[in-house]
Amino acid sequence: MTLTRNALAVQRTALILAALVPILALGWTMKIPTHMGLLIFPEQIAALILAASLAAVYLNTLGTKQLPWWLDLCGVLASFIMGGWVFIRFQLLSENAFLHPTEATILGILVLVLVVDAVRRVIGWLLVGILALFICYALFGNHMPGMLAGRAMTVSEVLQFLAADSSATWGSSLQVACFVVAIFVLFGSFLIALGGGEFFTQLSMRVSGTGPGGAAKIAVTASALFGSISGSAVSNVMSTGVMTIPMMIRSGIPAIRAGAIEAVASTGGQLMPPIMGAAAFLMAEIIAVPYSQIVIAALIPAVIYYLSVFLQIDFMSRRDNVGTLKDVTRLPMRSLLARGWISIIGFVVLFTGLFAMNLRAEVAAAWTIFIMLFAAFAAQVIKPGMVGAMTPKLAWDTLSKTGMATAEVILVTTAAGMIVGILGTTGLGFSLSYLLLDLGGNSLFGMLLCTAFVAIFLGLGLPTTAVYLLLASLAAPALVKSGIPVINAHLFVFYFGMLSMITPPIALASFAAAAISKAGQIRTGVDSFRVGWVAYLLPFLFIYKPALLMQGSVWGIAYAIVSSVIGLTLVVGGALGYARSPITGPLRLAWIVIGIASILPLSHLGGMALDGTVTVIGFILLAWHFASLPRSRVAQQDAI
Repeated sequence: MTLTRNALAVQRTALILAALVPILALGWTMKIPTHMGLLIFPEQIAALILAASLAAVYLNTLGTKQLPWWLDLCGVLASFIMGGWVFIRFQLLSENAFLHPTEATILGILVLVLVVDAVRRVIGWLLVGILALFICYALFGNHMPGMLAGRAMTVSEVLQFLAADSSATWGSSLQVACFVVAIFVLFGSFLIALGGGEFFTQLSMRVSGTGPGGAAKIAVTASALFGSISGSAVSNVMSTGVMTIPMMIRSGIPAIRAGAIEAVASTGGQLMPPIMGAAAFLMAEIIAVPYSQIVIAALIPAVIYYLSVFLQIDFMSRRDNVGTLKDVTRLPMRSLLARGWISIIGFVVLFTGLFAMNLRAEVAAAWTIFIMLFAAFAAQVIKPGMVGAMTPKLAWDTLSKTGMATAEVILVTTAAGMIVGILGTTGLGFSLSYLLLDLGGNSLFGMLLCTAFVAIFLGLGLPTTAVYLLLASLAAPALVKSGIPVINAHLFVFYFGMLSMITPPIALASFAAAAISKAGQIRTGVDSFRVGWVAYLLPFLFIYKPALLMQGSVWGIAYAIVSSVIGLTLVVGGALGYARSPITGPLRLAWIVIGIASILPLSHLGGMALDGTVTVIGFILLAWHFASLPRSRVAQQDAI
C-alpha cells in the first residue's frame, strides 16, 4: 500500500510539474510579466520551463533506468536549483560571466549533466553522442585539418558558454520550443480532447469514399489532419495507426503495406499546414519571416505529397482488388458538423488570427485556446456531457499530459541549441558550409544531392526538430550562398531531415507502424521508402520549380501545379503498370518517360516551348487512357 501511495504521489507530482510547462508558456505569450511591470528576459522563463521539464522527466522515469531512486530524486532537486539559479542570476551572468568564472563553470556543469542525462532517458544515446562530438571539436578543433580547423576552447570556456550565452542553451531554439511549440501542442491536445480526433476520423471517412483502397485513403486523410496538429510522425503513427492499420489489414491490404502507408502518411503530417510541427516554427524564427509565409509556401508541396500517396493507393487497390470498405459507419454530414463544432471554431479563430489579423503564430494559438475553452466550458454549463464540452478535470488532464509530451521536445531543442551554439562560436558552421559548397563543385544539382545525403544521414534515429536545427546551421547557409532563396533552402533541408523517418535502416515512423501491424521493421521501412518516393523528389522541385512554393505569377504557379500533377500521375501509373486499367509494353515505358519529363524543369534546358509540349503530351496520354476505358467498367470498379 505504501509503495502504491508513493507511486501515485510521484505520478501526481510529475503531472503538476509538467502542467507548469504550458502554463508558463501561456503566461509569457500573453505578456503577463510585462503587464505586471516586471523586467524579465525570455531566457529566464525558458530556464524555469526547462527545469520543470527536467524534473517531470526524472519523476516520470523514477526507478526505471536501473538507477537508485534517490539518484533520480537528486536529479529533480538539481533541476529546481538549476532553473532558479538561471532565473535569478541570468542577467548578471549573461553580461559579465568573465567576472564570475567559477560560478558560470559550475552552472555549466549542472546544465550539461542534467540535459545530457534527461535526453538519454527520453530518446537514447544518439543525440547525446552527437553533442559530445561537437563538444570535443570545441576543445580540440585546432587539430583538425584544412578548412575544418577551428580555435580551441578550454573546458571552462565551453561550460561558461553553455551556462550563460544566449546563443547556446538559452537561445532561440529553446525559446521557440518553450513559447511557440508548447502553445501549439496545447492547442492540438485540447482540440483532440474536445472531440477533434473523432471529427477528423469521421471527416476522413466522408472525404475518402467507399471505392478501392478506401481503408488506406481514410488512414492517409486522418493522418494528414491529425499529423498537422501533432507535428510528430511517431506520435501520429501511434495515435491514428492503432485504428487505421488494423482497418487496412481487415480490408485485405498486406500488413507490411498497411504499416508503410501509415508511416508515410503520418510523416507527411509534419509538412501539412497550418501547424507543421515544431521545426516549422523554428524555421520562421531562424530565417526571420512570418510563420504564415512558411504555411503558404508549404501548402502546394504538402498537397502533392499526399496526392502521390492517394494515387498509389488507388491504382494498387484497383490492380489488386483490395482495400474496399463496406462495413464502416459514416455519420451524416449534419451530425458530423454538430460533433466537430469546437474544432471548426478553433481553426476559424486560428486562421483569422494568422492571416486576417497578422498575429504572431503563438499569440493566435493562445487566443484560440482561450476561446475554445470558453466555448467548451459554456457548453458544459448549458448541456453537460455534450460533444465538445469541457470539465475542469478534463482541462487539467489535458494540460498536464501536454506538458509531459512537450518536455521531450524541449529537451531535444535544448541539446540541439547547444550544438548550434558551438557551431557558431567555433566557426565550424561557416567552415562546413564552404566544405559543402566545395563538395558540390560547380554543379548546383551536385551540391543539392550532397545536402540531401547529409540531411538523411544526420536524421537517422533523431527527431525532425533536432535534425532541422543541425541542418539549418550546417547545410542551409551553403545553399543560400549559392544563390538559392532562403525559404527554398530551408524547406529543402527540412524535407530531407523529415524523410529520415521513413528511410531505412533507422526509420522511426516505419518502426512504430511495424509495432502495430506486427510486420517486420526493415521490410516496413523499405516499403515506406517505396510508397513515399515522391517526397525524395519534391525538395529538388523547390529549387528548380520555385512556383510550387507560391513564388511567381499566378499563371506560373498554376502551370507548375498542373505539370507536376500530370507527371506524377504518369510516373505512378507507369511504375505500377496500372491506373484505371492495365498499362503494358511500350505504353508503360512512355508513361514513365513522359511523366519524369513533365516533372523535370525542362524550361531551364529548352525553354517553355519544350516544357509545355511535354506537359501537353502527358495530358493526352492520361486523357486517352481514361477516355478509352469503358464506362461500365469504371462504374464496376468504383462500386467494388
